Amino acid sequence: MKYTLKYFSFTKNEIKILLFIITVFLAGFSIKYIKYLSANTNDTTYDYTKTEDMFKKLSRSTLNNISRDSVENNNDNNIRQKLQTAEDSLKSKGKKKSKKEENLKLKSININTATKEILITLPGVGESTAEKIIKYREAHNGFKKIENIMKVKGIGKKKFEKLKDYIYVE
Repeated sequence: MKYTLKYFSFTKNEIKILLFIITVFLAGFSIKYIKYLSANTNDTTYDYTKTEDMFKKLSRSTLNNISRDSVENNNDNNIRQKLQTAEDSLKSKGKKKSKKEENLKLKSININTATKEILITLPGVGESTAEKIIKYREAHNGFKKIENIMKVKGIGKKKFEKLKDYIYVE
């Protein structure tokens, strides 16, 4: 090191300043590198609460419209009976079930009887996934429990976690 410094013929003050600049540069680089590493190791997740609330509001109105249309168009007694039961439970003041259970039933979909249009209103379910659900349901004589929907190709644990509050099986 001494040989190198003598080769450039720096004075003692110039050497001190040069070493100070190199030290500051290395310290700044180290701090920047540590911040970079800590920023990349943090696991950032997206907050779905706003989109989930918006979906709940939209799905309630859409489900009611689609369900009524399918009752009128398909004359499906099962859907008509469920709509009538839901409307009656809203009108009656007797508490057979808790309000939370009742509200969940009203906004939930029976995956064993739902049409393709109704299944599409579920979060993360498009036309192809709805068709796969219907094909699986027909091939296996319906779903025995809601967890069985994970056997449908394209529905894993993450998608099931989003769906489980909106589906039920009878």
